[in-house]
Amino acid sequence: MEKITTAERILDAAEKELIVNGGFLEMASVASRANVSVGLAYHHFGSKTGMIAATIDRFYGPIRNIALGDVIPVDTEWLEREKSRAKTLIDYYYQHPLAPLVAGRLAREPEILDIEKAHLDALLQLGERNIIQGQKLGIVDADLSPTTTVALLMGGLRLAIYRALQMEHRPKKNELLEQIWLFTENALQPKHNHHKQ
Repeated sequence: MEKITTAERILDAAEKELIVNGGFLEMASVASRANVSVGLAYHHFGSKTGMIAATIDRFYGPIRNIALGDVIPVDTEWLEREKSRAKTLIDYYYQHPLAPLVAGRLAREPEILDIEKAHLDALLQLGERNIIQGQKLGIVDADLSPTTTVALLMGGLRLAIYRALQMEHRPKKNELLEQIWLFTENALQPKHNHHKQ
């Protein structure tokens, strides 16, 4: 149990170092901030790269839970559930101090790209099932490929949030959500719905 506590304390320190130093950290500084020896930090994470990767993986944990877990009630109407999911993601990215670095400087690091790819692969599989469910309910256009549709929607959502985080004047959360949702609804709805007045 103590090992988990120590590892979490080191990760807390690593996250703070990344935020304070604009995406950079040194093992000695992290160890000092966590009040552990540098050797213990290496013992837990192997290298600076391993420590950064573990910190970013922890950042993605709640995102996976929003998409794959029970954060959004399953008995919510399909469209409302998906809008709630988008809102919860935007809220998370906007409030987490590490998010602008994940969207910016850290996004270029190879180990971060590997973590993000594994994370996205899991979300895409769930997303496909979600689109298929929406098609069965008649909410999503049956002509849309679930694989392509979820990749477009998730890629667009992520980039829209990342872009907002990098802007000097960040759009308000509700404005960003409404823009994303306007696009999503228009993209998903069956063709006959487009002609309704």
